[in-house]
Amino acid sequence: MKTLFVLAVVILAVSSERCSDTGDCSATSCSSGSTLHCIGHQCTCTTAAGGSGGCTAVADCHDRCDHGRQHHCIDGHCRCTHF
Repeated sequence: MKTLFVLAVVILAVSSERCSDTGDCSATSCSSGSTLHCIGHQCTCTTAAGGSGGCTAVADCHDRCDHGRQHHCIDGHCRCTHF
């Protein structure tokens, strides 16, 4: 079972859609309530991070994402990635 999980993660990592801008993301779709962004040259779905206020850097977004999701500051708003 563990081998199957590792294989699935590797396949997902290899097949992830690459991008240089969000406009390059044509094959990736996000669930309701999520927004598509190009982060680290990979098409990624994000959700709004908790808390109020904006951000100018990722350091402004600490302690706002749960379940090990990564923080990002996108267009002045804290976002949490879906992995």
